[in-house]
Amino acid sequence: MSDHTFRLNGRTYSIRSEAISAALAAQIREDVREHWVEIDGFRWPVKQVFAAITGLRRDAFTSHTALRHLRALALPTSMLPRADGSADAPPPLNSVPERVGHRPISGPDPAEAFGKLLAFVGSADLTARIASLEARFNGVDRTAAAGIADDAGIGLELLLAALLVRQHVGRLSDIIHAAVIAQVLPLILDDGERVVRRPSLAAGNDPSRPYDLETDRRIAEFKMSVWKGADTMRQRGAFADLVHLALDTSGRRAQLYVAGQPAIRFLRNAKSSAGWGLNRSSPKLRRRFEERFGSLDVPIREFTAGPAGEVELVDLTRLLPEIAPLVA
Repeated sequence: MSDHTFRLNGRTYSIRSEAISAALAAQIREDVREHWVEIDGFRWPVKQVFAAITGLRRDAFTSHTALRHLRALALPTSMLPRADGSADAPPPLNSVPERVGHRPISGPDPAEAFGKLLAFVGSADLTARIASLEARFNGVDRTAAAGIADDAGIGLELLLAALLVRQHVGRLSDIIHAAVIAQVLPLILDDGERVVRRPSLAAGNDPSRPYDLETDRRIAEFKMSVWKGADTMRQRGAFADLVHLALDTSGRRAQLYVAGQPAIRFLRNAKSSAGWGLNRSSPKLRRRFEERFGSLDVPIREFTAGPAGEVELVDLTRLLPEIAPLVA
């Protein structure tokens, strides 16, 4: 028989191998999906066992965390995947050489990583939590620094989860952009109106598709950026799309769809010049502006009310009120 003491999410746990059977006595053994631990000759799901012996909710830890700590009790378990996707069968934690306050571990699978990250972000004010961690690190030496992050619930497990989530959501903006257009399209097309060119559902247009949406009656651009107060790049992006639409000479209805009122207020009220607004745009767009509309010194609000006056500014939260709380 053996025991294992560890810290997880700011708490200390002590597990004795002989107590596991008692903790599972009232449990109905669930089906094993992937990772298992063998108890008294039977294979149990690792998360069910770890939750039973720690009292933790299953969304408070990953299968890999459970595997590591159950292995520390010398219990037979399923293979522990490496970060590169291969698998190994490492010795228990207490026999693995490690640096002070650190041990190599494998990352969680994507679903568990999302759950762990959401649980952390939703558990408390993130700004206050990080400020508290900063204060705890102030003045510490190497020995004192060991374990502070784990104790604060922002240890290596969370880091790996956050990195994995970031890897998988790298194109989240494209998903949002595509989903918005797909949801809005049935709401805005008039009777008999038809899409005449394959829409650009991912953010960014190519030369063959100059607009996000092009029908026989309208052209449209969609901006789903959420404005937060320091919005220079978002401001310039919205203005560049407005100019792009205003340059069209087909006579079709031109619309700029944005996520909420901040972008519309900016375009209608900004005193900054068109030159500032197109500062990061292509030289070709700046040249076309000057050839068509004149000096880049014109204030953005004057351009919006004048040359771009025919471009409709549409608040997407009016069409899709369900998204309003998420883009406010």
